[in-house]
Amino acid sequence: MDLDRRQGRMLLAHNFALTDAIVPEISREAFAAIFLEGLGDRADIKGRALTHAHWMVEILFDSEQLEPQQVGEICAAILAETRKEQKVSAKSSYDILVLAGQKQTPATRSDPDTLKTGEWGVDVVETESIPDFLTSIGWQEENNHKPTIFRVEVRI
Repeated sequence: MDLDRRQGRMLLAHNFALTDAIVPEISREAFAAIFLEGLGDRADIKGRALTHAHWMVEILFDSEQLEPQQVGEICAAILAETRKEQKVSAKSSYDILVLAGQKQTPATRSDPDTLKTGEWGVDVVETESIPDFLTSIGWQEENNHKPTIFRVEVRI
């Protein structure tokens, strides 16, 4: 995949807002492995694990073939597929929320694993209640209509 000029970049972080009675918490290494395995040999998206304090996975994608929202949907589906199999009880359910924002300010560090202007920072949240989670972080509904933000919701 030649991603030089048309490369999009997302950095993923994980927010586990559940109990182990629903699904076991996973390590950052296991979180990264889910995406690396799920992306497989796709030609339009690549991933790698990061050692950054906050960001866990880097996703590079062909921005001429995929919109950022589509990449978010792919990531949500990959996590949902794996985590469905890991639920403690088949009867339990919870939500995966992919909450993404495009960085609008200059990077404060030169670390290659930090988010840079124009790139997407993505919080991948596992929660029992998306509305409760959004309230807890002070999310405003008007954020949903900004062109530099998107969200994807999957119930599993």
